[in-house]
Amino acid sequence: MLKDYDREVVAIVNLQSDGRPINMNVVSMGALDQSVAHPREIFKSTILSNAASIMLVHNHPSGRLVPSSEDIVLTDRVKQLSDLIGVRFLDHVIVGPGKDYYSFHQKEKMPLSSLKLTKELNDIELEGFRVAENTVQKEAKMTATLTVAECSEFHSMGEEHTGVKTVKEAMEIFGSIPSERMNGIPAIGVRVANEEAPELFSEIDIFNGKRFDMEALSYVPEIRNNWDAQKLIAELIHAYPEAEIVGEIPEGVQKKIQFIESREKQADQLKAVTDQLEKGVVEVFQSDKYKQFLDTMAKFPRYSVNNSILIMMQRPDASLCQSFTGWKEMGRYVKKGEKGISILAPAPYKIEREQTRLDDKGKPVFDADGEPVTEKVEVTIRAFKVVKTFDVSQTDGKELPSIGPDELVGSIEGYPKLLQALQEISPVPVTFEQIDGEAKGFYHQEDKRIAIQDGMSEVQTIKTLLHEMAHQKLHDKDAVAAADHVSRNGKEVEAESVAYVVCQHYGINTSDYSFSYVAGWSEGKETPELKSSLDKIRQTAADFIYQIDQKLQVLQADREQGFIPVVPDSQEEVPNPDLKVAVDKALENLDKKRTQAKKKTSVKSRIKEKAEKCYYSQSIC
Repeated sequence: MLKDYDREVVAIVNLQSDGRPINMNVVSMGALDQSVAHPREIFKSTILSNAASIMLVHNHPSGRLVPSSEDIVLTDRVKQLSDLIGVRFLDHVIVGPGKDYYSFHQKEKMPLSSLKLTKELNDIELEGFRVAENTVQKEAKMTATLTVAECSEFHSMGEEHTGVKTVKEAMEIFGSIPSERMNGIPAIGVRVANEEAPELFSEIDIFNGKRFDMEALSYVPEIRNNWDAQKLIAELIHAYPEAEIVGEIPEGVQKKIQFIESREKQADQLKAVTDQLEKGVVEVFQSDKYKQFLDTMAKFPRYSVNNSILIMMQRPDASLCQSFTGWKEMGRYVKKGEKGISILAPAPYKIEREQTRLDDKGKPVFDADGEPVTEKVEVTIRAFKVVKTFDVSQTDGKELPSIGPDELVGSIEGYPKLLQALQEISPVPVTFEQIDGEAKGFYHQEDKRIAIQDGMSEVQTIKTLLHEMAHQKLHDKDAVAAADHVSRNGKEVEAESVAYVVCQHYGINTSDYSFSYVAGWSEGKETPELKSSLDKIRQTAADFIYQIDQKLQVLQADREQGFIPVVPDSQEEVPNPDLKVAVDKALENLDKKRTQAKKKTSVKSRIKEKAEKCYYSQSIC
């Protein structure tokens, strides 16, 4: 109708709660390029018609369907006034002389609610609005929360709760509203607000206890397209599976519902995996291989704290030390030219000494003249001598028994993407370097970084990185207050168990290595460290899996299954590839030499660095 006018006309369409129109009322008729609409005329028919929602319509006789600055101001102010009187403002449509039109709703330009109460008369502006150039709206950070209202039609009539952060809390509030005093149908809604200005928000009721109104979401794109709002709606739908769903669930909400359901299944799967871990560790303890391992370990001396310090000062990477003769008895020999590690060994000796004789009560014995009686006794004097010991790395010969493989082997399909995902979700930097000794990785407590041994297999690299990420998450003394209360054994058991569970989830089998590793760090066959940490292990593994899945979705784009890397159709040709390889290798060698030069420090500095580096750097993880 408005397209036939030769001047600007403003009209309002009043609608019922189900979206059916009640009537249309012409509010204002102006000149060729502008019209003035007063709020009194705009909302008069709305109130008289008892409308639940409205649409604003006006025409541009020129046929140019670009909203002017006056059009945008009008839309924003009508939105504010609609919120004030409790009427939903659905859309503002601009029509031209033909069939074309501009919809603020379809273009997702509908303003957020910006109801702001004031006590100053000068702040109240109810003069007429003009409709007649486009202004840019600044994007603001939005937060999503839930609302619970006793009366869905008019929230002010009865109990109302806003700022509810979790679905669980909203459900508890919703269930606690007494039915005998309800003024209307209660509802749970979603509110998306400007984080810097919370009074600017959009809000919609979506659940009334029996049904979810998905159709209403189509009218509020700022809620429909908000990630956090989608998550809350998905959790609500999942929490009320019996409720009727009216309309089509938006794709973003549907994906999150599927993810929630998969997480529930995942929790059962994680329990099955940790049960398998427990069983596997027990089987390690019961194996002949473990008995043989214990027999061999019993032959190694247990060094005192002082001797351990001496060993670390002279050979920080030492892991298993024995005397020259001890190695020989075990079928191994010290390599030619190897320098022994000096430690202290007991060298007691006896002397005869004259001392006062004591009676049974410990009192001196006197002779007839009253003089103390003396006697000669043999006394053992504690003394020490310097002896040499040698680390296993200084020897060759018969292989020592172990309860598991020294290193995992194998490749992973789509390894680059999985490795990239782990590096990106790690809260600390990850570097690959040559690590002295047999450690495969460590988390540096002071520098807040993870180091991984360079050149390992894909399976070992992924497993070790997950192990060190678990150390960072669970055992960083600066971030986790309870970390100091966990023993060294407990920390290693937790980290390896998390790595095992996550690897199992992605089809990476580390059982032979992980079972023996956990067994080796357990205090006894009852595996107390593992049993006391199962909940923590499952939760940490679930967190890692969630973060990895999210990151892989981004990295894989439309590739939904596995870790299949996306191979580009064509690669840019590299001029003279042989020369490029040679240059890259030379630069890599130069970088290593620079790194090694920087690391040449005194023995004392190396000891301090080793002590600070990581509580876990001696573990072969």
